[in-house]
Amino acid sequence: MLSFIDIIKRAEEGPKVDEKEFDLKWVYNNVKELVKEYDIKYNPEELIVTSEDFINNVFEAGFQLALRTGIYVVEYRSVIKFSEEEIKEGIKTARAQLVVGEGADSRILYSRKIEDQRAPFIMGGHAGAPYPDDLYFVSALSYMQEPIIDGINHGGIAVVNGLDVRTRSPLEALAAIKELMYLREAARIAGRPGIHLLAAESGVTAIGDLAAINSEYGLRKTDAHLVPVLNEMKTDWDRLIKAIVFKIRGGINCSLVDPVIGGFFGGPAGVAIGFIASFLLSRLVYQADYYIIHPIHNKWVSTSVPEGLWVLSTVGQAMSKHTNFILMGDVWTSNGAGSQEIFWEIVANTITNVVTGSHPLGVSATNGKYPHASGLETRFMGEVAHASIKLSRREANEIVKIFLKKYHPEKTEKPNIGKPIYELYDVKTMRPRDWWLNIYKQAVKEVAEYGIKIA
Repeated sequence: MLSFIDIIKRAEEGPKVDEKEFDLKWVYNNVKELVKEYDIKYNPEELIVTSEDFINNVFEAGFQLALRTGIYVVEYRSVIKFSEEEIKEGIKTARAQLVVGEGADSRILYSRKIEDQRAPFIMGGHAGAPYPDDLYFVSALSYMQEPIIDGINHGGIAVVNGLDVRTRSPLEALAAIKELMYLREAARIAGRPGIHLLAAESGVTAIGDLAAINSEYGLRKTDAHLVPVLNEMKTDWDRLIKAIVFKIRGGINCSLVDPVIGGFFGGPAGVAIGFIASFLLSRLVYQADYYIIHPIHNKWVSTSVPEGLWVLSTVGQAMSKHTNFILMGDVWTSNGAGSQEIFWEIVANTITNVVTGSHPLGVSATNGKYPHASGLETRFMGEVAHASIKLSRREANEIVKIFLKKYHPEKTEKPNIGKPIYELYDVKTMRPRDWWLNIYKQAVKEVAEYGIKIA
């Protein structure tokens, strides 16, 4: 596979293109043509698609988009292009499983397949959410203490000692270090010191990321950090630095792709194609080891809306059928912890991920806007994931549509944002408060009526 030096050389020598021209002519136009050429259409009645020909077409269209478009490097104002053979080499060399975490807390993170009946890896935490430093530790501990959770991805610190963390400031480096310190201490107290971390989210740029890698409490080789593909099909020096340094150190690169439904990829059909292309390119540019599917709806944001579920299903199946890429599907809800509605979003989102080839990641409540989340709803996500592995795609589709009606669209318009951790838990005992635990128990009873039996 291509080296990082090869990537940098191509970035410097590649075709020079204005960014707006890349957005419109290289991305938008190519996606529009491929959607028509391969007849990719969004069907709200079949959120979990079952046609093998359709899945094949989505993958081939995504492959062609990667081949035609390449990836744009912002600072160079250039495009890195790849040959068909190079893209196929990236697919061929992708590892089908990784050992993540250490000691008794290590786990095998593997490439799931369509209707895979193996237990999925449960990645817990309020991913992507901004936390003040005084709430971060307690919140993280609520997840660490849940045995069903295999790894932690818990957002970042946005406020340090009352000061807002600014990108590229000294506080960004300090926030990233404090994030890892809190995560390590929470893991130690929970008796899980070796648990896998997908972390350093406080470091938006390379400054914070490098601080987290090199601190005493920093990322280990069995941990991972996010290396996003910028919207749409772009990268920059910060992302490349993050990928190169941590990979050389022996760590794990996780590619995050989060395109907007309604952006330059167009609607759900174009977004599905764009995901495939972005994953294939991030394998080559970042030497990515695992991948997060995170479609963003231009109105609702959450992944649990119908268009988001369709994209998760379609991309998961196309990638898991044609590659050994390890996929995680975000569970990103509009409602917050403390609400009943969040559980119905979790059911639909989690089942969609598990049945179509992804491991569930979440729960990121309130669309990652407020720190209103806890380990309890992620416990529920894990339990639903384990209970739904025997569902067929058709069975899953019917259950998902039933629960979708419980929270969308009326309740997505004005979601219940829930409550912060100190109202959800007794933070001295770290036990959920009775009222919150009772809402969870009621959700467990209700999903059992649809065959999702939680022990």
